[in-house]
Amino acid sequence: MGIIEIKNLHKSYGNEKVLNGINLEISRGEIVAIIGSSGSGKSTLLRCINYLEMPSDGEILFNGKNHLSNQKSIQKLRTKVSMVFQNFHLFNNLNVLDNLTIAPNKVLKLKKEDLKTKALDTLNLVGMKDFASKNVNLLSGGQKQRVAIARALMMAPEVILFDEPTSALDPEMVGEVLATIKNLAKMNITMIVVTHEMSFARDIANRVIFMNEGIIHEIGTPEEVLVNPKSLRTQEFLKRYLNN
Repeated sequence: MGIIEIKNLHKSYGNEKVLNGINLEISRGEIVAIIGSSGSGKSTLLRCINYLEMPSDGEILFNGKNHLSNQKSIQKLRTKVSMVFQNFHLFNNLNVLDNLTIAPNKVLKLKKEDLKTKALDTLNLVGMKDFASKNVNLLSGGQKQRVAIARALMMAPEVILFDEPTSALDPEMVGEVLATIKNLAKMNITMIVVTHEMSFARDIANRVIFMNEGIIHEIGTPEEVLVNPKSLRTQEFLKRYLNN
C-alpha cells in the first residue's frame, strides 16, 4: 500500500472537467515529478491531494485512510501533507523566524523556545539561518521560496507538495531553490513536484508523470518519459518545450 492512493479522481468546475479519472499510487519516500501543458490539471491534482480543492468524485487515501469524512480529519491530514506554493504564501508582516513558528505553535501546540531552536536548525538546512530576524518583504524571490520550504518542513510532514516552486522566480534564482529541493531528496520525505524544469525532473524524480487534458497520459522513470517517451503527445510536448 502506498502512502498516497488516488482512485478514479475527478474534478470539475461547473461544466468544465479538469481531472478525468486519475489513478495513482505513490510509495513512501518516492519523488514524483508532474509535467504537462498549462491547463492539463497538474496543479489541480496537487491541490486535491491535501483538499485545498475538493474532489468531485473518486477517493484519495493517505496511509490507507480517506480523510474526506470531516473537517477535523482534513486539518489533521494537512499537518502531514505540507504544500509549497509558487507565490510563497508567506506572512509579509512577519520576520522569517515568525513565519516558521506561527503554524506549529498554533496547530502542534509546541513551546515557543523549542520552536525557535527547531526553526533555526531548519533555516540552516535551507541556507537561510542568517536571515532569521529579517522581514520577508526584504528577501529576494529565491530566498522567500527557501523560507517557504523551511516552513513546510517545520510541520514534520510525511509528504511535501511543490506547485511549480520556481515559476515565479527570476532565472538566476531558480538554481538555489532547485538545489534546496534536491537536498531534501536525501531526507526520505515523499515529494510530489509540479514543475516545468525538465532537467530537474530528470535528476530528482523516481517517476515522471506527463498529464494531458486531465488524465495521466504517460508515467514511468525519467529515462522512459523524458528521454524515450512512447506517446506521440508526450513527444510533441517535450519537443516544443525543449525548443522554447
